[in-house]
Amino acid sequence: MRYLFRTILLALEAYINYTRGKQRRYLYDLEDKIDKLAADGSPYAKLRIERLSGRLQLERKRNI
Repeated sequence: MRYLFRTILLALEAYINYTRGKQRRYLYDLEDKIDKLAADGSPYAKLRIERLSGRLQLERKRNI
């Protein structure tokens, strides 16, 4: 029985680490999109940067 609980605990820890990594990759992708749009400078890019920046701030707050 003890080994069963240990296995379940390890599986839950692995899932937590997986979701954290997935969230981190999502944040990095948002930052990369913002960087690419910043190089453009068009009005569309500026609007998109504002929207992505807002989403990035919300996602960072959600992680805390």
